[in-house]
Amino acid sequence: MAIETAIALVCTQVPLLNYLGYEFSALTALLGSVLSGMVTMALVSSAMRPFPLDRVARTGAALGALREAVTANLALLLLPLAIMTVNGLAVRNCSMAEGLAFFLLLPVISVLFGSALGFFCVQHSRYPRSVFVVLCLAFLAYSAWTGYATPAIFSYNFLYGFFPGLTYDEVLPLSTALLLFRLLTLLAASVLAWMGTILLEECHPDDSTTSRTGKLFTGLVAPGRRLRTAGVILTVALVWFFRCELGFESTAEYIQRSLGGRYTTEHFTIYYSPSSFTGEEIRRVGAEHEFRLNQVLAVFALTRSISCESYIYPSPEVKLRLIGAGNTDIAKPWSGQIHMTKQSLDGSLKHELVHAAAAPFGLPVIRASLSTGIVEGLAVAVDGQWGNRTLHEYAAAIREFDAARDIRTMMSLWGFASQQSAVSYVLAGSFCKYLIDRHGIRKMLQLYRSADYQAIYGRSLDQLVGEWQGYLERVPLDDVDQDGVDALFRRPTIFAKVCARVLARRTMQARAAFVRKDYAEAESLYASCYDAGRGYDALAGLLGSALRRGKYGLLRAALDSIVLAADHPARYLPLFIGIGDAFWATGDTEKAFMLYDRVYHADLSEGLTEAAALRIIALNDDDTGGRYLPVLLSDAGDTARVMMIDSLLSSDPGNRVLTYLKGRTLMRLGDQAGAADALRSGGAFRDDDDLEALRLRFLGQAFFRLGRYNDAREAFWVSLNAVATDVAQERVSSWIDRCEWMQVHGY
Repeated sequence: MAIETAIALVCTQVPLLNYLGYEFSALTALLGSVLSGMVTMALVSSAMRPFPLDRVARTGAALGALREAVTANLALLLLPLAIMTVNGLAVRNCSMAEGLAFFLLLPVISVLFGSALGFFCVQHSRYPRSVFVVLCLAFLAYSAWTGYATPAIFSYNFLYGFFPGLTYDEVLPLSTALLLFRLLTLLAASVLAWMGTILLEECHPDDSTTSRTGKLFTGLVAPGRRLRTAGVILTVALVWFFRCELGFESTAEYIQRSLGGRYTTEHFTIYYSPSSFTGEEIRRVGAEHEFRLNQVLAVFALTRSISCESYIYPSPEVKLRLIGAGNTDIAKPWSGQIHMTKQSLDGSLKHELVHAAAAPFGLPVIRASLSTGIVEGLAVAVDGQWGNRTLHEYAAAIREFDAARDIRTMMSLWGFASQQSAVSYVLAGSFCKYLIDRHGIRKMLQLYRSADYQAIYGRSLDQLVGEWQGYLERVPLDDVDQDGVDALFRRPTIFAKVCARVLARRTMQARAAFVRKDYAEAESLYASCYDAGRGYDALAGLLGSALRRGKYGLLRAALDSIVLAADHPARYLPLFIGIGDAFWATGDTEKAFMLYDRVYHADLSEGLTEAAALRIIALNDDDTGGRYLPVLLSDAGDTARVMMIDSLLSSDPGNRVLTYLKGRTLMRLGDQAGAADALRSGGAFRDDDDLEALRLRFLGQAFFRLGRYNDAREAFWVSLNAVATDVAQERVSSWIDRCEWMQVHGY
């Protein structure tokens, strides 16, 4: 009682554990299963002790004690439940029903299992506590082994129920697999209690453990029990055989069968869904893998090759079901695996390959560093691509505008996750890049194994961080960099969010409604999420749904009541595009221009800069929006969008905004030849260097996918005449290297 009460009271002070939800229930389940077993063993042993020779009395006393133990153990759960329910008066719980469901599925069932396991151990062994502890450790070890030996990061366990894995994914629904597994846990508990009863009836207190095992086997195959025993064995066999189909595990073989496609290159075996890629596309994906590996090995100054398995999932939903991480791409260096979705492939491939290539320099078994900051910092530093600024520019701005704590905490084992993910990745990446540029890649790879800064660099972490910070102080910053910091680096971590799991699930449901164009339902769901948690994603979805429904007044009102009223209004900069569209649609072109211009100069990403620049030019060309708003606000598919643009071009041939939009739409449709024609025919954006650079880079990408590598190189090179920042030069150099590599290797 004291232990569970103390743990519950501590949880009230720990974010994410301080309300009735999954995390609190999982912790209580693990603790409760162990304590309930201990309580059961003590009560049952004490009850049997007065009846060493009277089998009937001993059996009655033991079963009575078991019932008493189960009742007491369940009653003890009322204490943490009451504490967390009362704490709900101070900490918001957005779904008490869901919290109670997790509590019933995790702690309650785990306590029943722990009680049954304790009862069985008392009857089976003369040293029940030792056996109980060993069995609990075995259950936990098996879960750890599946996480290590299979691609999946999730695990199901009789003691704690379910663990989703360490991932940035926040969605954690009450799944069918969890319900089935907890039913299986109840079945396992009943079987343990039944076998304990058989031992109680068949054995003498002085029997050895070996003798009891033999008598248990004899009892299980006795005439009156054979059918039940056969049913148990059959159930165990079926569950084991179909454990992947049931969702309890995901082996590599099962995932490979589920995806269905396999493509091999010199260094890679790629598993993919044939419905996601044509034969030509998967060959290009294979070539891209080889190119990115060549880049990474060149940075590492390695000639030694690696063998790697690459899993490309058709969607985040499929990836979540199969390995437990939907929106988080992962690498398992010890098994030479990387896992991505088709949608994230371009942005994540090189990053994940760094993890795989660095494996030989990591610690034994895990083949990585114990410091998450070093692991991710190295990958970000070698990848080099993050947003529209260099890593050092972002890091300098983060420090200048006080958007993060000291990096020293991020380089520890657990400190990396204490900050918003973008902050941790950028700062760790900048720090590792600084060390590589100053001291070479060899020392960084030595650090990867030892994490001993003093031994490798002759300086402590504090000294090296001080040198890096001194370097950042010399990085020039623009006035708009604070906007970028507010927009990109002031998002709360999962530990600081209200009802993170519940609202993430509701937001996912709202997003699904938006995708199927049920904007009324999406708006309602997003509104309820925003009212509950005031989260950015919920607000973005709410405004996006309202824009689709033509409810421009809601977006206009949100600018004053929510965005500009915030401590850091620039945190909402990506939403300025949609809000600006609402002002434009209602005739307030001056306000629309101001919003677009703010996003344009913040230069947060290629997509946002492109959207803002196009709208500014279109607004100057036709402030009524007659030629452009129908396209910009349309929710039509890309094929219908091309037809709409062609209709507008018929009366305004050569319009550069419309032809640019047509080219970008054709790129999404996979018509690279048509895209290249459109991107060239509209002519240059001579009044906007950023948009002109984008036009030429997209033209280069279209030529690249057509295999016209000389034309692609020319387009990329010419784009630097418009914009030649450090980031632009890095991007262009990477594309040109890609063109040359593809030509040399015959792709």
